[in-house]
Amino acid sequence: MKPNVNSTLMMELFQAAFAGVNLIPTILLLLILVYWLFVIIGALDMDFLDMDVDSGDVDADVDSDVDTDSDLGSAAFLNSILTFFNLGKMPFMVWLSFLFIPMWCISLLMNYFLMNGSFLLSLLYLIPNLIVSLMVSKVLTTPVAALFAKLKHNAEDSFKYAGKVCTALMQTDHQKYGQAEIHHEGNTFRITILTKEDGIRLQKGETGLVIDFLEDKKCYLVEPYKL
Repeated sequence: MKPNVNSTLMMELFQAAFAGVNLIPTILLLLILVYWLFVIIGALDMDFLDMDVDSGDVDADVDSDVDTDSDLGSAAFLNSILTFFNLGKMPFMVWLSFLFIPMWCISLLMNYFLMNGSFLLSLLYLIPNLIVSLMVSKVLTTPVAALFAKLKHNAEDSFKYAGKVCTALMQTDHQKYGQAEIHHEGNTFRITILTKEDGIRLQKGETGLVIDFLEDKKCYLVEPYKL
C-alpha cells in the first residue's frame, strides 16, 4: 500500500520545521500561534504587549555631557524606521504575526535550497532572513495598518457628540436602546442612546443632552434636557 502523499509531505514539513537549522523561527511561530489560541479562548486580550510608536513625539533622556541634538536625531531616525515598518499602527502581536510567518517560511526555503545543516550557519542566515521578512511584512501590514487607522478614527469620532442636544426618535431608558438625532451646522446625525440612570425615560420627540459615550456598548448616555 502506497503511503499517502499528503501525509508524507506533512511529515517532511514537520521534520524540517523542528530541525536545528529552523528551530528558532519555528519557536517564534509557535509562540505566536499559542498567543492567538489564548486570544480565541479569551484568556488574553488582542492588545496584550501592545506598544505605541508616535512619529510626532520623540522622547530622549540626555545627560549634560551628551549632544542633545544628536540624541534627538538618533531617536527620531529610529522612530521613523519603526513607523515605516508599520510598528505602532496596529496591536504589537498582530505586527509580530506578519513578521514571524514569512520569517519561518523563508527559513525553511533558504536552508532547504542551500542544503544547510549547520546550526551556526543558520544563525548567520537569520540576518538576511530578518531583513527580507521585514520588507515582506511591510507590504502585508500596509492595508492592515490602514484598516486599524480607520477603526481608530471611527472610535475617536464616536466621542465627538458629547455635550450636544439630541431629539429622541423612539422611547428609551437605561435598559432599552433608542435612536436620536443631532442637528449640527445644517447636518443631521443619528446616534444610539441609553438614558443615564435607571428610572429616567426619554419619550419620542423629547430632547436630551448627550453626556458620555459607552465604548463597550457603542452608544451614548443622555439625560432629559429642555430647550
